[in-house]
Amino acid sequence: MKLCDKRLFLLDMDGTIYLSETLFDGSAEFLDTVKRKGGRYVFLTNNSSRGTDAYIEKMHRLGIETSDADFFTSADAAVMTLDRSALYYVCGTGSLKGQLLRAGFRLSEKPSDDVDTVLLGYDTELTYQKLEDCCILLMRGAGYIATHPDLVCPTWYGSAPDCGSVIEMLFTCTGRRPTRIIGKPQPDMALAAMKKFGCTPEETCLVGDRVYTDIACGVNAGIDTVFVLSGEGVPSDCGKYGVRPTYTMRSIRELLDNIR
Repeated sequence: MKLCDKRLFLLDMDGTIYLSETLFDGSAEFLDTVKRKGGRYVFLTNNSSRGTDAYIEKMHRLGIETSDADFFTSADAAVMTLDRSALYYVCGTGSLKGQLLRAGFRLSEKPSDDVDTVLLGYDTELTYQKLEDCCILLMRGAGYIATHPDLVCPTWYGSAPDCGSVIEMLFTCTGRRPTRIIGKPQPDMALAAMKKFGCTPEETCLVGDRVYTDIACGVNAGIDTVFVLSGEGVPSDCGKYGVRPTYTMRSIRELLDNIR
């Protein structure tokens, strides 16, 4: 199926639709065009540092009106898939912890002996104490889950450390890596979105700027992918990670021109 005939576009945000507080050229027109053609778009993000309210507010600042239904985050996927009977130590933001607590999860603020699992998210409120707590628990043998593996988060000045960078730091200290990663490149978020909106893999396309998370997620879900070069990724990443996008484009503007 051609890109212009797709019914559902699963869109990364940072590095794909915008960078920091700058909306990319063509983003608003692309979203309007998808809606005018009778299609649907959903923002898929591995960023577990904030809830959908923050994204809705940010999109509003950038001139895009959205609602809760337009977003699906790795935190949402965690709420849907994790065992609520376990006791978690969360190395994450207050927003992530609040979302888990509202969903009925049990959390510990200290590395107590009865903690079952360390849940590592993108923590923009990271402290040395949190890192030390994680090391204590991991060395004790606690379970280990991460919301996503992104190494860096694109910013206006370049890149900032993301969840994957902290994974590497903790591996250096403890020799352990997460036994489970929830968000992209796992296919769960893409499959859930297709099910929610009643679209087949053939009718769906994933658009993102990271080969090892965004594009890999689409490949794992069996859908077409568009790798945009407006964020973290570079063309050589395809060979580096052994993941091949269906299309490679300069930006969302080029994708807009294509679907028109």
